[in-house]
Amino acid sequence: MAQSDTTADGNDEKVNLRLPKRFLADLDEQWQEQGYNSRSEFMREALRDAVYGTRLSKRALEDLLESERQFEEGETVSAEEARERFGTDE
Repeated sequence: MAQSDTTADGNDEKVNLRLPKRFLADLDEQWQEQGYNSRSEFMREALRDAVYGTRLSKRALEDLLESERQFEEGETVSAEEARERFGTDE
């Protein structure tokens, strides 16, 4: 069972959750691979993202769509080609 940690101010509520063992094993693998300090920290972040979502500005969304269009149209270049064009080593 995954449980949230209690903060020093006592405003957090403890939650018990039942998960299939295989799912929990996959979850544990993910939080460790992604560098989280604990299962609870990983789950809080995942739940926060599920509730509040990732919010991008209108400009950022437009830029992502333009990048996708450029990729689909073959208007992109390799990193090596970009280095050659701009005369950089890295």
